[in-house]
Amino acid sequence: MDRITVSNSDCNQETTSAWLASVLQFGLDINFFAPFKAFSLKMKEVRYYVYQKLLTIIASIAMGCESTKDINEVLGPEKLAANLLGMERFPDQSQINTLLTRTGEENIKQLQSIHNELFGKHSLSTASHNDVIVDVDMSGLIAGGKTYEFADKGYFPRKRGKTGYQISAAFAGQYSEAIALYLDPGNTHCQNRLEDLLESVLSKYPDQLRQGKLIIRYYENMKNCYKTKIPKATVRQYKNTNSFRTVFFGTVGILPTTGNPSLH
Repeated sequence: MDRITVSNSDCNQETTSAWLASVLQFGLDINFFAPFKAFSLKMKEVRYYVYQKLLTIIASIAMGCESTKDINEVLGPEKLAANLLGMERFPDQSQINTLLTRTGEENIKQLQSIHNELFGKHSLSTASHNDVIVDVDMSGLIAGGKTYEFADKGYFPRKRGKTGYQISAAFAGQYSEAIALYLDPGNTHCQNRLEDLLESVLSKYPDQLRQGKLIIRYYENMKNCYKTKIPKATVRQYKNTNSFRTVFFGTVGILPTTGNPSLH
């Protein structure tokens, strides 16, 4: 990421990421961060508001931080970006860790509500007049350290006996949009989240659902998990192709495939 070195009147130099400053300024211009101001979490606000700590997490992700331990090094020098968000400098990693530790189930629901609001306002896929293909899948994430909360043994291909998590996601790949995502202990069965994912998809695409332009694609490794309620529809079955084994079109389209999707 390109960085720019600037000098102020007292000849002190500061280095900033042009990428981060641009992203944050654009987010502010379109009021993208506004819904986060309603997020409520019981913790002291001495130097920073909870809202500012949430934006620090977003900034750290934008800058490629792999964990909160990278925040001090990566965001520490970014005073210009911090100023854009009303801070003298970004909070350090200990304050972000405290926020994450105190975040509970009700707070997760708040974040889901914020995501739904932002998705409704800014999604390109929901405004499409063409067929929208949504991939639904689960992928394992190995976490071998003893300090990882809720990590558990589960099914990880070619990683027998390992501990970690299961990521369940619904993703509109053509538009690079995450519709829903869950992080669960490694022993979570794919069936546990499938209905949640599909409900999230169906609620976000009412027009495509009504017009028969919503295609939900689940992968071969989830075939036995597909046990959930879906609106009944007239179905047409097509012959096998190189890309898809079977294609169903109706109120909801289901495309079983043999590949593995990318969840990033």
